[in-house]
Amino acid sequence: MPEANDTNSQRLQAVAERRCKSSFSEIYRYFHPRIVAFLRNRGESARIAEEMAQEVMAAVWEKARSFDPAKASCSTWIFTIARNVHIDKCRKEKRWEIDYNDPFFVPDPEPSPAEAQEARGLETELAAAIEKLPPEQAEILRRCYLGGERHRDAAAHLGLPLTVVKYRARAAIESLRRLLGAGP
Repeated sequence: MPEANDTNSQRLQAVAERRCKSSFSEIYRYFHPRIVAFLRNRGESARIAEEMAQEVMAAVWEKARSFDPAKASCSTWIFTIARNVHIDKCRKEKRWEIDYNDPFFVPDPEPSPAEAQEARGLETELAAAIEKLPPEQAEILRRCYLGGERHRDAAAHLGLPLTVVKYRARAAIESLRRLLGAGP
């Protein structure tokens, strides 16, 4: 087989130097079926392997000038291109598959009547505790935690420094913990 490889190396050099179509035709005839088999062994369908082999052979034509027989044999160089084309295809196809059984996608079950009653009781208790806070702390809680406003936006809207808003938010949460009996 070294003789075929030497011949193919000479043909590839002719493609590189003179863009010799007959030499490329011989390279194509020799390597195309081998590349298809190589890609089929990597799990590609016949149609996809054929398309990818065409892509490999086009790359061989385009990149022939970069072939250096001192660094690699012709077959090694061509099959490296085939391997890289296959890797590129696999990377392009790698997509996230959605698992609809993931707990993130499964809706929460409807609460039982007892759980719904308990939640309403907690909401009432929380609202009463917020009313007991100093007004500036209660406003920060309503804006940032119940209204979803960012601390920075609340500071701009209220005309306060960001550090003051963060301090009031922290103080409000600590006060709520004490009022609700959830902490020190």
